Amino acid sequence: MSHAQYIRRETFISMMINGALSAAFFLLIFVWFSPVPLWGIGNWIFDFLPQSFMIGLMSTIVPGAITKKRLRDGTVRPSGAQTRLPQSLILRALLLAAASALIGTAAIAAIAALTGAAEIGWSEAFALKVLYGIILAAIVTPPGLRTSLAR
Repeated sequence: MSHAQYIRRETFISMMINGALSAAFFLLIFVWFSPVPLWGIGNWIFDFLPQSFMIGLMSTIVPGAITKKRLRDGTVRPSGAQTRLPQSLILRALLLAAASALIGTAAIAAIAALTGAAEIGWSEAFALKVLYGIILAAIVTPPGLRTSLAR
């Protein structure tokens, strides 16, 4: 399997897992809200901070650790590519998690502010949270994997 195929496969798995986890956590937190309030601590926009951080963290650590094991076992070969991200899996994960939390939450807050809305329908809030989790995993997982493969 080529590195590109490997990254696509692992990214797809990450996207599905993060979509499912986003759905589960949304249901735990917002099941009783209809409509869902957007602004304030503990509300929909605020919840993008921990969601983004955890997706960034887990979309880097889990595929990175699996790739490290596969490199060690010889199942996957190193790419030898150059990377700007830290080689340390923990530092790389924390960097991508922090960037995800700050950039992702700021982008969602800006979009929500442009609408002027104070709340969002439950179904829309749920669908957007799940879609966000899938998209963020699609963005974060590949660079983390490329760095793991670079070795």
